[in-house]
Amino acid sequence: MTDGTLSLPERLNIVYQRLNALPPATGAREALRQLSETLDSVEDEHSGVPKDPNPGLAFDGRMYPPRADYITEEDDGRLIAVTKGNVIYAEPDGTLRITSKRTGEEVYRRAGGR
Repeated sequence: MTDGTLSLPERLNIVYQRLNALPPATGAREALRQLSETLDSVEDEHSGVPKDPNPGLAFDGRMYPPRADYITEEDDGRLIAVTKGNVIYAEPDGTLRITSKRTGEEVYRRAGGR
């Protein structure tokens, strides 16, 4: 496509490539922040859908970072974020894991730096 709009799988691949290029996160909040900022950046560049400041749960053609009300913090400092299709685990050492809600399979992993 000549307008810069890419398919969702193509955009997700870019998100993972850009995350891998960042310095490893040293904590759970940093890992989740890196994911959120990277996702927003890729979607701004390649989704063709303006960011809704208060997105609903219905898919509008754009991926959004996890909503604050769908993030829980465990006693050990792990953050667990639930999105429409995935569960995101941000570990206290900065490790980021994303699993598919449908299959339970890990779709992305990035080691932390602590």
